[in-house]
Amino acid sequence: MTLLISLSLLICLFMAGWIIAGKIRNVSIVDAMWALSLSIPVVLYLRVFEGDAMRDFILLVMALTWSLRLGLHLLRRIKREHPTEDSRYAKLREGWGEKAHNRFFFIFMVNALLVYLLSLPFYYSAQSTQPIQSLEWIGLAIFIIGLMGETIADGQLKRYRENSTQANHYKICCVGLWNYSRHPNYFFEAVIWLGIYLFCAASPGGIYTIHAPLLIIFLLIKVTGIPPLERKLLESRGDAYVKYQQSTSAFIPWFKK
Repeated sequence: MTLLISLSLLICLFMAGWIIAGKIRNVSIVDAMWALSLSIPVVLYLRVFEGDAMRDFILLVMALTWSLRLGLHLLRRIKREHPTEDSRYAKLREGWGEKAHNRFFFIFMVNALLVYLLSLPFYYSAQSTQPIQSLEWIGLAIFIIGLMGETIADGQLKRYRENSTQANHYKICCVGLWNYSRHPNYFFEAVIWLGIYLFCAASPGGIYTIHAPLLIIFLLIKVTGIPPLERKLLESRGDAYVKYQQSTSAFIPWFKK
């Protein structure tokens, strides 16, 4: 019943988001909703089940930290660029024409399902009443490493952009972690979810939620992460980015070729 309520809440939330997106003609808000809404099912699980207090606190902190950090970042970007829509959705809108709004409903529902699937590790962990296990401390440590790595990568890219002059505006950021990976922020995003999974895998049933980190990695590498961003960078940076691709790992930080 708890899982059904969780899914129903997410469906209602994203349905409302779809209606709002239609009124403002900007489907980009689904990205921010996707991140911010994870806290909703997690808080529900923590309210329904009476688990270990320390574990519940850690679960809440992990969910809120990931959700608010990414969600608010996306929300600020969407607000700054509005009414311009993300290029992914703009192309779909152009291709779908008058049917675009109705077809975007499917995208909002898919995102609701994705959030539901990502919440399942928290569902199993929230039910555990046993003391914190060693695997959970390891998972928490990996989560913190991922969070720190992503924060550092984002900070390095932000400082590079702020210090860019007109002369090097179209050059490639190769400072710090970006010298070893073309997308270190995406890599550490995957590390964050590996940490969440390991933390939750210590609880009964949690080990079967390996789909959560695998889903994140798949989305980052194959769908909404690297592919559309690299196409955009190739268009704007040209040969400079081709050379960067040839010499630098796409995902896992590694030495230059």
